[in-house]
Amino acid sequence: MVSVVTMKTATAEDEALPIVFLDIDDVLCLNNPYGGFDALEAVNGRHADPDTVLREIFSAEPKRVLESVHKELGGQLRYVISSSWRQVFSREQIERVFRTADVGFVAVGLHEKWETPSRLRRTDRIEEIESWLHHYHQGEPFVVLDDDYSGTSLTGIDADLKHPLAVRVVLCPVGVGLTVEHLPIILDALRRPVCREFERGR
Repeated sequence: MVSVVTMKTATAEDEALPIVFLDIDDVLCLNNPYGGFDALEAVNGRHADPDTVLREIFSAEPKRVLESVHKELGGQLRYVISSSWRQVFSREQIERVFRTADVGFVAVGLHEKWETPSRLRRTDRIEEIESWLHHYHQGEPFVVLDDDYSGTSLTGIDADLKHPLAVRVVLCPVGVGLTVEHLPIILDALRRPVCREFERGR
């Protein structure tokens, strides 16, 4: 059964839906009681109770906040995984995690280019996101959901309002994750058109 909130007549706009760059640890997964290693063991059939792990892998409030974002945008979003999980989980495994954790809308909404680039040399989160935007961005509004540990390179972005990521980054406190206080910033970013200056150099 299709939820009314996700029903929409297909238009040309659907080809350029707003994008959520989604980190996982300390955004959705607070490592209590389970963390990324448990999830990896579960999807690879090496955990004694894989379904329980995947059902409880994400904390309740961050899940509710992400679902609220999705509903507020009428289900018309695309997700790109920027988490280090993308380095060890296949797309199919990531989809299984989100579906079993009862946030299947993320699995359904994964962008065709579903992950930020991962290189052999160490890169910062900001470099990975900017690289994805350089190669695949089509002018869609976007928001970056990260945490203040793995997303340290994103700290202070708003100090330069001309920066293409300015006012589009939400850094969650470690051990807290997404909260309702983040909702206005996220929704504003996803509804605000991207400055065309960002497109120069493409």
